[in-house]
Amino acid sequence: MTEAPSVPPLPGPRLTEAVERIAGLGAKLGRGRDEVLDPEALNRACGVPLGVIRALLQGRAAGEPDIHARFRQRLDLLHETHRKADGRKFSHGEIARESGISRQQVQALLGGDRRPTMEHCSRLERFFNRPAGFLQSEDSEALGCALAAIEKALLQECQEHSERNALAAAAPAGAGRPALYARHGVDGIALRAALLPDQGRTRLLEWLDTYMDEHAAEPDPGPPGERA
Repeated sequence: MTEAPSVPPLPGPRLTEAVERIAGLGAKLGRGRDEVLDPEALNRACGVPLGVIRALLQGRAAGEPDIHARFRQRLDLLHETHRKADGRKFSHGEIARESGISRQQVQALLGGDRRPTMEHCSRLERFFNRPAGFLQSEDSEALGCALAAIEKALLQECQEHSERNALAAAAPAGAGRPALYARHGVDGIALRAALLPDQGRTRLLEWLDTYMDEHAAEPDPGPPGERA
């Protein structure tokens, strides 16, 4: 892997525009800028150091490490945060066995004693379930990918919110599905569904449609004080 020049990059217009779009979408949903642009959540998502994330979000220049230092930094983060079901870290042997990299090479890569090849990066990204380029991309590019995922989820959530509002406005007062939605907690489910990956969200919404169809004929019990 060739080294990139260590030059402090300025956030590009696309990054700055994405930050503003996300802040605007968050405001529409009643969320503050710090909530939708949480640096710690972004750090876990893209591996960029917290200080660099904060600088880029504020439109300031941030130092860019050489490609080897960037790889070490992100691999350390993955090894620390990507845990087994019992909460323990994966051992060097487990990483080696499942990634197809020798144990000696895994140990050298985690210890900073060996420079990674493209094949090393690809195998480790698959093992840690991260997108291609996670261990290699420049900080601003990695942050941009994480912001794109947040923007997509917020756009989906805004669309579903608008659709629910339109449905509620079109239904007769005190009747129809809006009351049914409220009784079964559908609003909360739909909001959480917006944060799922596409495949998981599709499965959940399909199940939700079936569930609501089965309960559509339920009588409205009315306000608590009027129930028998």
